Amino acid sequence: MLSKSCIYALRSIVFLAYNASFDSKIGIKKIAEELDLPTHYTGKILQQLTKNKIIQSVKGPNGGFYLNEKSQEIELIEVIEVIDGLEFFTNCGLGLKECSEEHPCPLHYDFKIYRDGLWNLFSSKSILDLVSKIEDGDAFIKNFEKK
Repeated sequence: MLSKSCIYALRSIVFLAYNASFDSKIGIKKIAEELDLPTHYTGKILQQLTKNKIIQSVKGPNGGFYLNEKSQEIELIEVIEVIDGLEFFTNCGLGLKECSEEHPCPLHYDFKIYRDGLWNLFSSKSILDLVSKIEDGDAFIKNFEKK
C-alpha cells in the first residue's frame, strides 16, 4: 500500500521528531544507520521532505535535519501525499479506470471500506501522536538487536 520510500520517510520523520531539535540536528548517515536504511536512498527522501517543508535542515559542519514544532503537528497523510501522492485513496482495487459508485468493480465496496479506513487513520494521526507513543514506552521506532 505505502511505497518503500513512504515507509522510510515516515520512519525517518518520527525518528527525527523523537531524537533531534534545532540545537541537536542529525545527519543523513546517522539516521540511515540508526534505522537500518540505505544512506543514499534516505538522503534523497530527506531532501524531498525538506523541499516540501515537512522537515527542516541546516547545511554546514553543525548541520543536519530536525523538525520544528509546526512540522511535528503534520498529519501522516501530508507525508504520504508528498512521497506517494493520494491516488491510492481514490483508485480502484483492481486498477480499473471506470470503477465508481455507479459502475463498481467486484471489489469496489469491500476495497472502499479498507481504503477509507486508512484515509481516516492517516488523516487523524500526527507525527507528534506517534512520538508520544514512543515517549510513553508503548512503541518503538528503531530495531533492537538481540543480545
